[in-house]
Amino acid sequence: QDTVVALQALAQYGYLTFSKKNLNTVKVNFMEIPSKTFQVNDKNRFLLQQASLPTIPGNYSVEVKGTGCVYLQTTLRYNVHLPKKNAGFSLSIRPANVSCTSNFPPKFDLVLSASYTGNRNVSNMAIIDVKMLSGFVPVRSSLKKVKNG
Repeated sequence: QDTVVALQALAQYGYLTFSKKNLNTVKVNFMEIPSKTFQVNDKNRFLLQQASLPTIPGNYSVEVKGTGCVYLQTTLRYNVHLPKKNAGFSLSIRPANVSCTSNFPPKFDLVLSASYTGNRNVSNMAIIDVKMLSGFVPVRSSLKKVKNG
């Protein structure tokens, strides 16, 4: 029954928000200065239009004029790099058993050394995700060694 109610609500929403004359101007303002203007009409109403905000943090406002519906979304993504001494983990990778013989495909070992360097006695849980370089694949038997050891 909840599915039926949800479909009825979506149908009602579509009925109330649909407009044959959909024409909107969306202005994103930064500190009272217009920084980006979008036009939303019938031809591009399903097209994602986006812009990067010039300064974070900052005071932004959005002004919408016209008829019809516009869906606005803001996303803040950030990545703060920790200083090396406070990283919490140490990871080093070095090749081993590398030879210049004519083996094809060439094989060599990658030695991964990971350790916890944080302030606590234990780290609780950590996942090490090591991606292979393009064109290289791991030997399946070596993956079992990593899993078991």
